[in-house]
Amino acid sequence: MEIRLSLFSLSFFLLFLLDASSAQMPGFVSFDCGGQENFTDDLGLKWTPDSQLAYGETAMIDVEKETRKQYKTLRHFPSDSRKYCYTFKVIRRTRYLVRATFLYGNFDKNNDYPKFDISLGATLWSTIAISNASTIQVRELIFLASSPTISVCLSNASTGQPFISTLELRQFNGTFYSTAYEDQYYLSVSARINFGADSETPVSLRESQHVSDSVSNNSLAKDLFYSSQILHSKVL
Repeated sequence: MEIRLSLFSLSFFLLFLLDASSAQMPGFVSFDCGGQENFTDDLGLKWTPDSQLAYGETAMIDVEKETRKQYKTLRHFPSDSRKYCYTFKVIRRTRYLVRATFLYGNFDKNNDYPKFDISLGATLWSTIAISNASTIQVRELIFLASSPTISVCLSNASTGQPFISTLELRQFNGTFYSTAYEDQYYLSVSARINFGADSETPVSLRESQHVSDSVSNNSLAKDLFYSSQILHSKVL
């Protein structure tokens, strides 16, 4: 696995460069942010700590009912003018799903609910506004890579500190999730609906045409997406 870390003082980017092809299968990366060791979860997913990241600090959360190891820790960053980025090597003209999760868990012991931005390269992806310390917020999108790297960045905290619990990258094969406008737009998850689920036990759904694991409660789940424009596609 090739990992390079650098600080660009002019653009205020912190980069963590990871070769996605060296994960458990091509284009399959699962980061346990703030974690300390590799492990495999109950769904069979292999998680890797981001412990080689030289910037930011790690913390434990305080949520009694949360027992999943990947959510017990997080990495947080200063509330300053910089962008703190995880940057992955990808394959041009290939579709990827990126999933980021955020579980505050009062890690700073201040009950100061953070509000900050997450971006895909130079394009604003979403604003993370924490309103409950024990609720996991999830952001997912699908994009067509137009350059050999892609950055997921945290910045612009108006309250609290930017943080992240997990970060995942999934490579799609073939034409799965192909759209006519994918050079200008990415697809962002609007909802994941479970039909006929008889329990809340999560399962990992795997389509024969790709290796994405859509975590859901039922094998008849339906993913709903909306499209958002990539404002600066040249940097992706």
